[in-house]
Amino acid sequence: MNKTFYKGSENMNTINRNLCFDEMKNFLDYCETVKKFSEHSLYNYYIDLMLFFKYMKFSKGQSSPIAKIDTIIITDIDVNFLKSINIQDIYKYFDYLKISRNNSQRTITRRSIVLRAFFRYLYLTVEIIDKDPTEKIELPLIKKEPPKFMNESDCITLLNSIDGANCERDYCILVIFINCGIRLNELVLLNESDIKSDGTVTIKGRNNTSRTIYFNQACMEALDDYREFKEKFFEGKKYDRHAVFVGKTGKRLTGRWIEEIVKKRMQNAGFGEMGLSPNKLRHTAATIMYRRGIDLNVMKEILGHKDMISTQIYAESNANKIEKAMKNNSVSRKK
Repeated sequence: MNKTFYKGSENMNTINRNLCFDEMKNFLDYCETVKKFSEHSLYNYYIDLMLFFKYMKFSKGQSSPIAKIDTIIITDIDVNFLKSINIQDIYKYFDYLKISRNNSQRTITRRSIVLRAFFRYLYLTVEIIDKDPTEKIELPLIKKEPPKFMNESDCITLLNSIDGANCERDYCILVIFINCGIRLNELVLLNESDIKSDGTVTIKGRNNTSRTIYFNQACMEALDDYREFKEKFFEGKKYDRHAVFVGKTGKRLTGRWIEEIVKKRMQNAGFGEMGLSPNKLRHTAATIMYRRGIDLNVMKEILGHKDMISTQIYAESNANKIEKAMKNNSVSRKK
C-alpha cells in the first residue's frame, strides 16, 4: 500500500441552524438529543424541511414570484404561518416534487414521513398548532425491495483496489463494514477503548443500547496497520486519541465524510453505478453471513436488530436461489 496519508478536504454538508426558523431549530434539537437521530438522518430531515418550507413560502405568495425556490429564505416563518398550512398545501407540494423535481414515489413517501414527524411534534409534543395537517395524508404503500449488496468476489475486488492517499484508513473502514455489518453511526462512534486485544468490541447502538461483537483476523490486521501509520503521521501532533477513525486535522471523522470515502472507493473500483453506501455494505455483510450458514438468531444479535423481522429480509432475498436449487433437484420416475 502507498503510505501517503490524509490528503484532501474534510468540508462536508452540515446543518446550518442559522437558516432555520425557531420551531424548526427546536425540532432538530429534539430529534438529536431526545430521539437520538444519527448525523445522517438528522441532516436528511434538515434538507427535506428546508425544501418544504421554501416551497410553502413560494406557494403562498410570501416570496418574490420570480424567485427560485432553492434561494428563498425561511427564517421569518412563525407559528401563524405554520397554522396556515393545510392538507391541500401538502398535496400541492407532492405534485411539485413529482412534476418539477422528478421525485419518485418512494422519495415522496420518504419526504412525507419527515413532514409527519415535524407536524406531529408541533401538534402533540410542544402543542403550538391545534391541528396536524398531515394526519389524513394517504400515500400508496411502497413494496420493500430486497437489500442491495455486493457478492464476495466484488468485495475482494474492492479491497484489492484500495491504494494511494488514506489507504490504511479507508481499507480498515471497508473491511470492518464488510466483515461486521455495523451501522455508519456505530463506526463513527467507535473508540479505541471499545476494542480489546482479543478482538472483543463494544458497539454503541441505537437508543443508548450496546452490544458485543468480535473483530476477526482481517479486521484486527487492518486496524493494526492503520494504528501504526496513524501514530507515525501524528507523531508530535495533537489528535483525538479516543476516536478510532480521524481525519487529517486529528478530529473524529463524521458520518458524511465516511460516506464520501465509501463513494470514492466504490467509484475507483468500478462499482460507482451500484450506488453502494455504508448501509449497503451492512447489507453485504449480512447477506454473506447468511450464505455462509450463520443462524438468523445469531445474525440478529450481531447486527443489533430489535426484532427478527429486520433480520429475516436477508433470508427472503435468497428465496430465488432456494427456488432454483429445488427446481434443479427434481427426482421422479422415468416416463
